[in-house]
Amino acid sequence: MTYQFAHEDLIWKALSDGRRRLIVEALSAGPKQTGELVDLFPDIGRTGVLKHIDILTEGRIIHVRREGRVRWNYLNPEPIKAVCSTWVLRHIDGIQSSAARLKQIAERGGTSAKEQKNE
Repeated sequence: MTYQFAHEDLIWKALSDGRRRLIVEALSAGPKQTGELVDLFPDIGRTGVLKHIDILTEGRIIHVRREGRVRWNYLNPEPIKAVCSTWVLRHIDGIQSSAARLKQIAERGGTSAKEQKNE
C-alpha cells in the first residue's frame, strides 16, 4: 500500500461515522471551539468527541489550534475534495453507461433491449 492509499483510507475512515460527518458539517460554518462541538453530542461527552476529533485530525480533515486552554477546530475540505473527486472519476464511466441504459429502457416503455429480442 502506498502512502497515497494509506492517507485516502484515513479520510474514508474519518468520514465513515455519522458523528464525525456532523462535526465536519458544524465546522463548514466556521471554526468552533472544542466545547461547542462537545455540546452537539451530550450522549458521548467530551472524551468521545475528542476521539472523533483525533480521527478527523489524522485524516487532515480538521486542524486543531490551541490558544491557552481553548482548542479551536478548523475544517480543511481539501482531503475530502481530493478523495471524492478521485473516487467519482474512477466510477463515472460505469455510472454514465448505467444511466444511458436506464434512459434507453425508459424510452422503450420499460423493456430492455435483451427483453425486446426475446419477444
